[in-house]
Amino acid sequence: MGPQSYKIYFNEGALIIAESPGALRGLSNLYYIGDDEMHTSFKILTSGESNGKNLNFGLISPDPEETLQEFVEKYAVIQAAGGLVFNKENQLLTIKRNGLWDLPKGKIERHEDQRAAALREVMEETGLNMLNISDKVGRTYHAYFEDDVVMLKETHWYLMNSSGKGKLKPQEEEGISEVIWADMDWFQSPEFHSYQSIRDIIQKVLTLKPELV
Repeated sequence: MGPQSYKIYFNEGALIIAESPGALRGLSNLYYIGDDEMHTSFKILTSGESNGKNLNFGLISPDPEETLQEFVEKYAVIQAAGGLVFNKENQLLTIKRNGLWDLPKGKIERHEDQRAAALREVMEETGLNMLNISDKVGRTYHAYFEDDVVMLKETHWYLMNSSGKGKLKPQEEEGISEVIWADMDWFQSPEFHSYQSIRDIIQKVLTLKPELV
């Protein structure tokens, strides 16, 4: 296992809680902060005070998980789940939602567990129904505004596989216009316009399972 780190995205900027500075290497507009500056930094990130720059605030913590939990309990957290679905050709299922490539995911309903929600969302958004779910890959975090209130979404990601025989059908009422299988190298190409959190979770799967490439 490499050093632990968590990124909470707002647009393309992020608050990063990391065990060591290595996780912050290569980030532009990076500012190191202390424990007592997390909420102030996050307000700057979400306030538009960044003058159009995608700012990154980095906090080094001996226990990133504990620091993350202390931070998120101050916000309204929406729980979501999604899937990274591979077919027999090791292609990954991707959807185009509101003009950007994405992975199938959605809010967890009351009394629904994460795995069930991940399966349901993939089936609803893509039309696939022959799915096997396996390991949990990780979590991603992003913030957004809802009625002038900053909301945090925590998405739990699961690895799935499919025989790939079903007809793909985008859930248009959710803003989804396309569902495709794509080779893994396509996700590194300029054609893959997506969110940084989605790129991160795809990269994490490739790190865990290099045989998929």
